[in-house]
Amino acid sequence: MNLTVFGATGRTGQALLHHARANGHRITAHVRDAARLRTAPVTRTVTGSVFDPESVADAVRDADAVVIALGLHRDRTTALYSHGTRTIVDAMRHHGIQRLVVVSEAAYPPHTRGPLARTVAALYRLVNAPALRERRAQDTIVTSSHTHWTILRPTLLTNGPTHRPPRPPDPRPHAGAFSRVSYGDLAAQILTVIQDPATVHRNLYP
Repeated sequence: MNLTVFGATGRTGQALLHHARANGHRITAHVRDAARLRTAPVTRTVTGSVFDPESVADAVRDADAVVIALGLHRDRTTALYSHGTRTIVDAMRHHGIQRLVVVSEAAYPPHTRGPLARTVAALYRLVNAPALRERRAQDTIVTSSHTHWTILRPTLLTNGPTHRPPRPPDPRPHAGAFSRVSYGDLAAQILTVIQDPATVHRNLYP
């Protein structure tokens, strides 16, 4: 496939680039700073802001599927998830591209299950309220879009080993508050989900 990855310099994005290339896929990485890709195995690099319609449209051109793995780090009040996702979805519509996989999180209802998970999620929401408002806005944009979307919602991501074969993501939120998945396993799940029509229009929990 031709894959376009947004958030390619993050830990999820980096793991995905290596797994995708190892599986024979061609990858376009949309990044703000191409130097941060270092030796990542990409076919094509498009440099620009996710808020820039021109560079985003260039990145998704000829893609079979798009992966959004954006992450807020320093300024957690910026509209990265909402405005960035809107720009990407609009570019996909313009180019007639439908398959979209989004990496989000499971830190807010209805994506928590069990009393401990809900308690931890409530505390997390107090600390990260602006970022979670952005996540909810992103959810609305994705689920109301024309795309064949799937949202993956890990709880905790780790640098642990990648398992072969990776376990499939769960269709129900994890009951535990500290369910873990490695970046490598998440990357493998993304590649599996992209090619599985049964995952379209579903929230899944790695």
